[in-house]
Amino acid sequence: MQHLDGVLPDDEVHVWHVDLVAWDKEADSLLELLSAEEQERTARFKFPGPRNQYLISRALLRRALGRYLKIEAREVRLRTAKNGKPELASDSDLRFNLSHTQGATIFAITRKRRVGVDIERTRKDTNAMELAERFFSRPEVQWLRSQPASEVIASFFSCWTAKEAYIKAQGEGLSMPLSSFGVVPSPAAASSKLQLEVYDDPEESKRWSMWRLDIGPDLRAALAVDGESCRVRVGKWPQADAPDRE
Repeated sequence: MQHLDGVLPDDEVHVWHVDLVAWDKEADSLLELLSAEEQERTARFKFPGPRNQYLISRALLRRALGRYLKIEAREVRLRTAKNGKPELASDSDLRFNLSHTQGATIFAITRKRRVGVDIERTRKDTNAMELAERFFSRPEVQWLRSQPASEVIASFFSCWTAKEAYIKAQGEGLSMPLSSFGVVPSPAAASSKLQLEVYDDPEESKRWSMWRLDIGPDLRAALAVDGESCRVRVGKWPQADAPDRE
């Protein structure tokens, strides 16, 4: 596990994975790290699962950003951009994005680059081909059909998270049709790189770097970042009972 040292060169993206289950018992102790608005939102959740997911994710994101900014987590100021994405309220070159699913959260942090990340827990009852034919581009559907039957659902979520990561990085939200671009694995078998193709703008495809992230079993995750030359560093947040080293 890599240590969150707070050193972030311009050519790196740091992705941090949080095991929400391990932090569940510590959720209430993290409440003080949130802003008044976030605390009010936390109080509105009716069920403990979604409440703790939001609370832990926001609190630990603040801790991570605090490390890079060299300030305390409770001093981190966030605001909501026009596209609904949270961003730093201060004049900083840090950019970040967060995603969570059942039992897991990831956040990606970089400098001066648009960034998007998405994580999903695979669900065996997913009708992968039906959803793909409805939402995916033709090349993605063809790629999914080429996968072994035992891998179709996992492959669907790999593709889905890649598309979501790109949309989140672009900041376009629902205004970007899912079929207007495609993301498939690189031909190199061992590569974690993904190939992006924006059908009405080939040059746009060259402006982005995308990766499949190896987070854990039954989880699929992907990262999209603005720029061609970039190094990705993935680490797991320390467990709740581990020392949070400065």
